[in-house]
Amino acid sequence: MFVHMSYSKHAKELARWAFGLPNFYAARLFGKRPRFLKVTPGVFSTQLIYDRDHRSFFSVRSRDDIDVSVVRQIFVQEDYAVESQDHAAALQRFYDSILESGRRPLIIDCGGNTGLATRYFAETYPGATVVCVEPEEKNMAMARLNNPETEVSFLLAGIGNSDAWADIVDPGRGNWAYRTETSDTGKTQIISVNSILGDPQYQDCTPFIIKIDIEGFEENLFEKNTEWLDAFPLLIIELHDWMLPKQATSHNFLQAISQKNRDFIYRNENVFSISNTFS
Repeated sequence: MFVHMSYSKHAKELARWAFGLPNFYAARLFGKRPRFLKVTPGVFSTQLIYDRDHRSFFSVRSRDDIDVSVVRQIFVQEDYAVESQDHAAALQRFYDSILESGRRPLIIDCGGNTGLATRYFAETYPGATVVCVEPEEKNMAMARLNNPETEVSFLLAGIGNSDAWADIVDPGRGNWAYRTETSDTGKTQIISVNSILGDPQYQDCTPFIIKIDIEGFEENLFEKNTEWLDAFPLLIIELHDWMLPKQATSHNFLQAISQKNRDFIYRNENVFSISNTFS
């Protein structure tokens, strides 16, 4: 029933939640439009969230203070929201046009963790097919719990530049920091974006958004076979040079993306790369 964390963190989370309730309504008085309200505090393993845009409630689950932090990042801070009104409007028009054509927008969540970003995208774009790609089994089990009734498919795998095998490495930073390292004897599957796009079950889908948070493995992902970049109007990525100094793990991404006609927007931890050629 309660999230596993210290008493001091419980107290801090309760205070944060209590402070957030009046802030939600005060923000609306000043013309801001926060979308989500956490109805229950993060000390509980099941958190009820109100979606003002859709006037509906849904719940997500947390195991520990890390999961609670991710809930806050995604549904309170809205880390994956497109803030630029012009870009957001263009993406919405493209989303609508895909649905009008009889196809489904495809969203791929690479580094799905516990499926909270997956749930955010599924709530934001209910007509889309969302693919949650996550290599760690316990995280994937949580991702399934957090997406019980949505149009989501799950791939227990890491994402890379080609289909391969890898080992999961735990650097000791918690369940949101598992890393993958390629290995001929690895037991964790690595799947490429091209393989996902070529899967027959997604043939009625049009690429729309790809989100990437893979703890430095972006070095591998963008090394080669990046044809798929042109297919996605919106790419959201967290780079990890800050976490892995002197390894230049963002180099391949920067080299690949610099060749494209795309806008480049920073927001919190993420880069939003938005195509200027989709219509």
